[in-house]
Amino acid sequence: MKNEVECSGSGIWPGTFPEEGVPVVAGVVIETLPGRAPRAAARLAKIDGLELVGGDGDRRLAGVWSTASGKLLLESVEQLIQEDEELVGVFPTFVGRADEAPWEEVGGLARRAAEDAG
Repeated sequence: MKNEVECSGSGIWPGTFPEEGVPVVAGVVIETLPGRAPRAAARLAKIDGLELVGGDGDRRLAGVWSTASGKLLLESVEQLIQEDEELVGVFPTFVGRADEAPWEEVGGLARRAAEDAG
């Protein structure tokens, strides 16, 4: 893809993101220390642009994270990992341009699935 930003230097997510200034959305799995997911979820719910959509009740949370750029997403993830000792990692399941797909529907589908399962 033309005008991509190389992200392999972040140490977290290898690959590329759209060029700077392009809003991105990422599906993420957030792993915590065992038994810490509920406490971590309470803190993570306060982060702008991060919508938690599920979890296993123990150590994994699922979310959709939207930011103004890929660079901002990487910086946010790096800061989060450095500052929260209960988090093991933030792992992407997908990353895309927020302006190219109906991402609101992705979050809505995940929310409905979580509600149906709960």
